[in-house]
Amino acid sequence: MPIALPQVNMRRYYQVALHVAGWMLLGVWVIYFLQANRTLSPGKILDVTLGIAFQMIIFYFNWYVLIPRFLARNHILTYIATVLTTLLAFALVRAPLDFYMFREFNPEMTSLYTTDRQLQYALGGLVTIFISSALKVTGNYIRNERRNKELETQTLTAELAYLKSQVNPHFLFNTLNNIYSLAYKQSPETPDAIMKLSLLMRYMLYESNDTLVSLEKEVTHIHNFIDLQKLRLREHAGIKFDIEGSMEQKQIAPMLLMTLVENAFKHGLVSKNEIGIIIKLVIGNDVLVFSTINNSSTHKKREFGGIGLENLRRRLNLLYPNRHQLTLEEKEGTFFATLKLYFAPN
Repeated sequence: MPIALPQVNMRRYYQVALHVAGWMLLGVWVIYFLQANRTLSPGKILDVTLGIAFQMIIFYFNWYVLIPRFLARNHILTYIATVLTTLLAFALVRAPLDFYMFREFNPEMTSLYTTDRQLQYALGGLVTIFISSALKVTGNYIRNERRNKELETQTLTAELAYLKSQVNPHFLFNTLNNIYSLAYKQSPETPDAIMKLSLLMRYMLYESNDTLVSLEKEVTHIHNFIDLQKLRLREHAGIKFDIEGSMEQKQIAPMLLMTLVENAFKHGLVSKNEIGIIIKLVIGNDVLVFSTINNSSTHKKREFGGIGLENLRRRLNLLYPNRHQLTLEEKEGTFFATLKLYFAPN
């Protein structure tokens, strides 16, 4: 049975494999270059091997020691001084090794230290440190960006979960009050109200946990809520819900439209002589317009900032940034609420 390695370890293995492959490719390229110029010899192969070994020491000394201790902590001057010291030590150590190991392969090597060779070693080490720093800083930047996005996603998920947890108790509190009113009056419609509530709770607990749900399910949920309200409000003629357009293959974040419906029933006056609550849903190809109109003679200005509407505003900002418009307005005893949602392009 295969053992699943932790994601962190797998990333470490990929990094090690990438580094090994990079150094091997560098060695193969240098040998190929020497062979193409007909200067390949056992002494040159040993020289290339020793040179790559020294470059690896500089590369990883900068990678694991100098960058974390100095550059990552913004000790720029200390980092530069340490790099220069490292390059000097590298040149002083490599010069005698090259002289005693390769002078028999290179007759021109007659002196232990020369300015040209020291400068060549220093420039080679400087290029290696530059590549090491560039790769390290770029890798750290990418990891930090990935970590920030993960934290942002976790924060967003937690905040949305908190906001949704506020929606459910708020909605349940209002609905239980309605059923209590029916039970107190010993209404024969109480069992139907409990059944409607169970359908509503099933939707909220099990079907609305996804980021998006089908618009048909959301509208069915609204219909169940209206039916539950009609059990409490005897004047059925005071509620109107119209739908225009096709709901097929349309998705929406759950429990957004319900906030406006709840608000309309909470503050609207329903009379059998006139329509007290009008709900309208218009679906276009790339936009959804949901509006509620209700009488508001008991509507107080402070309700504009109640938990329900403030919750709705926050969820819209998180779920539909720059893709929504919410308008709330009261005129001459009538409260108008309109929500526009722009569907994300496919």
